[in-house]
Amino acid sequence: MLNAIIIGCGDIGARVGQRLQPQYQVTGIVRSVKRAAKLESFGFSAVISDLDQPASPLPAMPSNSLIFYFAPPTESGDQDLRMKNFLSTLESSSSAPARIIYISTTAVYADSKGEWINEQTPTQPGNSRGKRRLDAEQQLIEFQRHHPVSISILRVSGIYSANRLPFRQIKTRQPILQLEVAPFSNRIHADDLANICIATALKPTKSVAIFNVSDGNPGSISQYFKEVALTFNLQPPPEISWERAQQTLSPGMLSYLRESKRIDSRLIKRELGITLRYPTLALGLKQCATELK
Repeated sequence: MLNAIIIGCGDIGARVGQRLQPQYQVTGIVRSVKRAAKLESFGFSAVISDLDQPASPLPAMPSNSLIFYFAPPTESGDQDLRMKNFLSTLESSSSAPARIIYISTTAVYADSKGEWINEQTPTQPGNSRGKRRLDAEQQLIEFQRHHPVSISILRVSGIYSANRLPFRQIKTRQPILQLEVAPFSNRIHADDLANICIATALKPTKSVAIFNVSDGNPGSISQYFKEVALTFNLQPPPEISWERAQQTLSPGMLSYLRESKRIDSRLIKRELGITLRYPTLALGLKQCATELK
């Protein structure tokens, strides 16, 4: 049987693994006993490993394996040491997997002041989070130069699903930036992302393939919060000015609001034949509402 190994098997990993069964033997690599038990309830094999520890064991990765690398990067600095440890383990292995699919982020691109960004746009991350993701990408590309493995890099925008909606922020009346000054942001439904991960694994186009991943309909974080509130009959969050936002919002939220990008994701449709189930936020939130009922 073919093998699919999912490193960092959280929500997206579970969606991918369940779609690949039963054609693939799915192994999820996680850090906790609780998460391992959850994966086993799906019929996955589960391995507990800590990528922060260079000597932490990983399962064998035969030459027919698909590797989905979904683990987040190291939490500080500009380098992803977890990726470094993973690739060191592969380096010492007697066989190389067929393909590695890596979830990166659109944060590897600089603020474009609302202009469109495609895969040819130069990478220039404006924060450490984006720098760590770009470092992981570069490590993978360098590894591919010396090994018979193909690499797919997915530069993913904001992910949403029924279990990722900002209910807490809305119910606690966390303010949002006024719609007329809110920067562009981008999103993708978790189900569409899982399908794209599988398509990049099963329809390889080149030895190193890079794809932007979004629904192709940019909005803003403010619009997103308001539409979630409307869909679920919640009181819409209060709107504040940029000056007030800098005094009120968290550093993490401010870092998002300081960048305005529109992500061009047409390449996944042209090269992979992807048809999104949820090409608009309205359709995606409708599905979330149905699921939560």
